[in-house]
Amino acid sequence: MRAYVLASVLLLAACTRKPAPPPDLLPPETFERVLAESLLIEARLNHEMVVDKRVDSPTARYYADMFKEQGVTEQAFKATYDHYVQRPEELKKIYEAVLNDLQHRADSVAH
Repeated sequence: MRAYVLASVLLLAACTRKPAPPPDLLPPETFERVLAESLLIEARLNHEMVVDKRVDSPTARYYADMFKEQGVTEQAFKATYDHYVQRPEELKKIYEAVLNDLQHRADSVAH
């Protein structure tokens, strides 16, 4: 019986462990910067589709250019995003920082 309880506890502990970070995990500051830029791309695409009635936006090119400018790979960005999806509290903090950054950018353009 004792072995069964011990095995159950070990199994439960193994199941609740979060996956190890990917080897190409972006530093938080870099991830925040790239995430902010990706949100700007999404806003641009939305504007082109809704306002400009454009259906042929070069989405892949926008992202490829952004990843190149930021010096990161799409794979590293996706792996980092997936990593933080498993850690919602950390991802929430990152999104708050990104939204603050975007608000500061908008405020500086408005003035």
